[in-house]
Amino acid sequence: MRLQLIFVPIVICALTLSFNVAAQSDEAGEIRSVMERVASLMKAGDLEPLGEIYAPGRGVHIIEGAGVNHGWEDYRDHHLKPEMEALKNFDYRYFAIEPQVRGNMAYTSFRYELAADTDKGHFEIEGRGTAILEKMDGRWRIVHTHTSGRPKKTEAEAT
Repeated sequence: MRLQLIFVPIVICALTLSFNVAAQSDEAGEIRSVMERVASLMKAGDLEPLGEIYAPGRGVHIIEGAGVNHGWEDYRDHHLKPEMEALKNFDYRYFAIEPQVRGNMAYTSFRYELAADTDKGHFEIEGRGTAILEKMDGRWRIVHTHTSGRPKKTEAEAT
């Protein structure tokens, strides 16, 4: 009888923990998909759907290096559109995305690579970023990002 009194709470705790881990794993997968979609849409120059991924309002901060945009519309109109008009053969991707879920809030670190041609020549950048997301109306939306990068080293420079 005493063994049963100890065993039942242990089983309940184990089931609860496994359910929470599985739920968090699903949420982490959703966040990875959101972040990969952001990079994919930017690479394609398809900015319209990004308005549904970034949360509304000027309280959303997008920080790149030392620059900051307040809200998706500011970022789109005063940063992305002019930048994308100047870039040719644009390639962009996020990888090593590591979400951490805390209820309806989450954060993730990630790495990124960017390559493009401009009137001044070809350039490649590697960088790191952090995003904060909030679950709103059942879906994850970006409320803050911060990225910084540097010119990518060539194979000769890396050795």
